[in-house]
Amino acid sequence: MDNSRRPPRRRVHKKRRKSAGLAVLTAMLCLLLVVSVSAIALVIVNWNTLFPTLTIAQASAPDEDIPVWAPNGPESIPDQTEQSPEDTSENQESLVNTETPANPETNNTNNNVPTANTVNTVNTIIPGQEVYAVFPFYIAENAQDYVEFHQQNPHFDAETVVWKVNAFLHIPFYEYIQINNDPRPLLVNPSHRLPYGFVPAVLVPVYDGNPDLLATPETAAAFRLIRASAQQDGLDLAVVSAYRTAERQRVLFDRQGRDGVVARPYHSEHQTGRALDLWGPGGLLDGGGGPPSLTGIWVAENAHNYGFIVRYTVENTHITGFIPEPWHITYVGLEISQYMHRNNILSLEEFVARNPGIGLR
Repeated sequence: MDNSRRPPRRRVHKKRRKSAGLAVLTAMLCLLLVVSVSAIALVIVNWNTLFPTLTIAQASAPDEDIPVWAPNGPESIPDQTEQSPEDTSENQESLVNTETPANPETNNTNNNVPTANTVNTVNTIIPGQEVYAVFPFYIAENAQDYVEFHQQNPHFDAETVVWKVNAFLHIPFYEYIQINNDPRPLLVNPSHRLPYGFVPAVLVPVYDGNPDLLATPETAAAFRLIRASAQQDGLDLAVVSAYRTAERQRVLFDRQGRDGVVARPYHSEHQTGRALDLWGPGGLLDGGGGPPSLTGIWVAENAHNYGFIVRYTVENTHITGFIPEPWHITYVGLEISQYMHRNNILSLEEFVARNPGIGLR
């Protein structure tokens, strides 16, 4: 009987040993879980101390002056101070509308630069650029060009350096070309060309019933006004060339074969529909190859009252790259033409360079 009772006792001991092992393993897993949870909680509580560069608070703090990159170079986040209603209305009134036909009765006495925005702020000043950055048309991305151009031309003052570099006059003609189709005004020259395929949206006859001479509606309307005024002074003006297609401009350029006399295709103001070549009683307004005729002098003195400028003069040949053409007038709008006249700005290049928000994109 003793032998028959031994096997059941051994099986009971084995079950007890297994239960004890499971209990120990369970205890160890619970301890490991407690330690892990404690470690994670510790990291969360001390996250800002362990990883200061990743904290949300530092990345979005409104009172931190954090440098950011902008098109004009490194700037600081602008002040978020609300603009007063007076400031808003002033900026809106300074916007240019060059599409309004000229009015000879208008006497615009506003001497403010006709641009909605200025480029320079205190935060855009780069060390060593203080002499240039005081001007509102300073562009930070041109900083090195200002310095180098000034070193090459020490006879220029800082203001002249800034606008000349803005106008790409530190670069040889046609070496750098920017595409432009901004009509406020439409700057076209050796450094700025029209997009390929450009055609003015609307063209109308300069003279009723004459489809061979076309211009934009504003240009045609302004010409009628200036012609009527000239007739009152005993002079007569006629248009001999207005809008030209790219194909026509290419033919003329190939015929002349040199820059400075005829513009290259897509570099010609005649393709904009805003340029007119005038004819007076003695022919073209240079009196036959010399200085301006009496009619040419009258146009030079009065064009600004009708939204026109004499585009190519003796004084701005080094800026425009073209020989003097007293017969060539360009419609820029009444506000801009009068502003240029009052401030003795001799070229469209200078006006646009001093107002980077206008005429360049």
